[in-house]
Amino acid sequence: MTQVYVVRHGQTDSNKRNACIGRKDIPLNAAGLKQADELLGKLREIPFDVIYTSPLQRAIDTITPFIRLRSNTKLVMNYGIIERDFGSWDDMTFGEIKAAYPEEYKLWRDNWLTYRVPGGESDEELFKRTGETVRKILDMHEGERVLIVTHLGAARHIISHLLGFGQEESWHFFLDNTGIAVIDVDDEKKGVLKGLNI
Repeated sequence: MTQVYVVRHGQTDSNKRNACIGRKDIPLNAAGLKQADELLGKLREIPFDVIYTSPLQRAIDTITPFIRLRSNTKLVMNYGIIERDFGSWDDMTFGEIKAAYPEEYKLWRDNWLTYRVPGGESDEELFKRTGETVRKILDMHEGERVLIVTHLGAARHIISHLLGFGQEESWHFFLDNTGIAVIDVDDEKKGVLKGLNI
């Protein structure tokens, strides 16, 4: 049995604005730094074999208190679990996107699964990328306890992949800032959700 913990990064000012934050490297705000310290309390007794983190600062800041405590745990920065590239929409709210890009916004609303954001990624591309990454992680760490620190969009797809669901089903999952999802994955790569937002 492989146990996978999926963690969303702590709060940023962009999260407070409900903006679509993608590759823009925005740090945690004061509340997010406090959440990172609180996350340490939830994770400190769990003997992880490896930690995978998005290379964006908000993810790194989220796991830093744990890394300071458990510096012997292997840490891997992985671009496969980075957030969706929102291109020219990055760090904009839906209202701002609709006002600045009305035609593109409509195209996205009509076909959100495959529409590629101007200068960025489609949801379909994000789903494919995270799926390939998760399969590699499972192959390399069979029978181990793995921690993945990532972002909301990527986390939804990772959880969906681990549970055997498709792209559309990923929207049924939501992680709060520093929320944790726990999935047990058996030898046949079939996952069971043991906890969500714990």
